[in-house]
Amino acid sequence: MKTQTKQKSRFRGFYTALFLSLLMIGAACVFAYRQTSQTLEQNLNSLNEQMELTESETEPYEAPVVGVQTDVAKPAETTAPPAATTAPATETAATAAETVPETVPPEEAPVHQLTPPLADFAILNPFSDGELIKSETTGTWQTHNGVDLSCAAGADVFAIDTGTVSKVCSDALWGYTVTIDHDNGVTSRYCGLDGSLEVREGDTVQTGQKIGVTGASPDLESALEPHLHLEVQKSGVYVDPTAYFG
Repeated sequence: MKTQTKQKSRFRGFYTALFLSLLMIGAACVFAYRQTSQTLEQNLNSLNEQMELTESETEPYEAPVVGVQTDVAKPAETTAPPAATTAPATETAATAAETVPETVPPEEAPVHQLTPPLADFAILNPFSDGELIKSETTGTWQTHNGVDLSCAAGADVFAIDTGTVSKVCSDALWGYTVTIDHDNGVTSRYCGLDGSLEVREGDTVQTGQKIGVTGASPDLESALEPHLHLEVQKSGVYVDPTAYFG
């Protein structure tokens, strides 16, 4: 009986010790678990704080927008002049046209007024201005570079402008001719004169000065009635003499 009591006491002591051991082990596990969880939570919180700090310090990347300029300094605005002070383009052009003198190239400058070479005449054949006309004498088509002025045979012929006699000759087609250089790019040529001339080469003549008299019509225009064939050139170009007669 005593033996059984002792055995029961031993078993109770053993189970009690085992229970206490398990209880201590469990308490230790719970404590360790709480400590580990707390440490892990702190570490996670610290890591999150570091990540948030890093994100806040890092500027977010923005993709550039094509065709839009940002952060570009605007040019300084200029104040436009009042509309009332700005003249229209047409008025400006008109003003410029009035203030700028019109210039004419030397080759296109007009011949100044000339004195007719005859006191009494009529235009027999006009200046053709480069066009072809049919000659009554030769029957061919040709230009008429001068003007034919009909007159009585022996009529006085006068210089149409002041100048110097540059040539005097007897031409096979035009008869006696006199050429005067007027020192301004203008020359005059008198054809179909009589041989009794009153000027020589090198002579200086004045406007209206007599240079000779008309003779028979020159051979190149012998089919026409008596007349004076007059030619005027401006810078080497034939012009109509009658356009400049006063």
